[in-house]
Amino acid sequence: MNKLTRYILWYEELRSEDYQLVGQKHADLGEMLHAGIPISPGFVITAYANDKFIERTGIKSKLDMLIKEKFRELTDNNIKGLSKIMMEEIESADIPSDIADEILENYHLLCNKCNRESVPVAVRSAASISMPGQMETYLNIRGDKDLMRYVKKCWSTSYNVEAIHYRLNVGMGVLCNIGVGIPKMINSRVSGIIFTLNPINGDPSKISIDASYGLGEAVVSGLVTPDTYLIDKVTFDVIKTNIGSKEIKCVYNKSGSDIKRVEVDEELRKSPALSYQELRYLAEAALKIEDYYGKAYDIEFGIDEDLEFPENVIVLQVRPESVWNEKKMQSAKEKPSDMMNMILNNLIKGVKTN
Repeated sequence: MNKLTRYILWYEELRSEDYQLVGQKHADLGEMLHAGIPISPGFVITAYANDKFIERTGIKSKLDMLIKEKFRELTDNNIKGLSKIMMEEIESADIPSDIADEILENYHLLCNKCNRESVPVAVRSAASISMPGQMETYLNIRGDKDLMRYVKKCWSTSYNVEAIHYRLNVGMGVLCNIGVGIPKMINSRVSGIIFTLNPINGDPSKISIDASYGLGEAVVSGLVTPDTYLIDKVTFDVIKTNIGSKEIKCVYNKSGSDIKRVEVDEELRKSPALSYQELRYLAEAALKIEDYYGKAYDIEFGIDEDLEFPENVIVLQVRPESVWNEKKMQSAKEKPSDMMNMILNNLIKGVKTN
């Protein structure tokens, strides 16, 4: 069956060039599998499924009508009004039965693969263009009913105020269909972020790892001061270690589809979250990702408490590092090559002959 008209694609079916079908971050995870990087098993509800949902429920027609008749001038207040209506429409609509059945059929297949009933999953949004932090991810979602509810909530966040503003600012329309990833949640003893350079000064000879206890939400959202490790990219020696305060951690709420915050024991706060063995393995995996793509990357990872090393080290999400990659590109645009400088100088001054 043609990928373009499928509702579901598993990560192992995806490559980076499929970003328009499922969103960039999900396509990149599929690419990671082909590069030999371990990721959590799962599948993606495609942008095509999202499009068919809003078309067949009448939401797409309503969006067109709202823009033409009520929100012709997209001022701040009008965007807020449009956002509110769109998000409510999406979350209150019923997903067409053929789409819903296929989502649940694949969720049950994932449960079987993991040998768990109602396996907890993440519900992760991703657009075909980078929109960091503008759409929601929901963690520890369990069972058919909650899965379907949070898929709609994920779809609806593509119409929050920030996301609409962003699309308008970059010359896109209001309409946006996104991919929704459904990877198995890992039972993270430790989670964190890797930069394949030093994010402070852009030094490409170093790898930086931030890590704290529990699920990655605590690190990504800035709830804690994590441990920070600076690692030499050639020798994999740990050059510098800062032990963070790590006061709290996010863990699964075993009685429902959400997470909760708990305090970390005093002794654990003072201890490194990662062993040298884990740090080296993470650094090697990060370098493999950077070499595969040919540029600096920002990588989210988790250490699964239920598995043995090294199977417990899992890449959750990858994306190009934004700050220093952008500076490098800008510098390349602004700075002519040495050869071009020589040609220009010769044209201006003339070439001396003997």
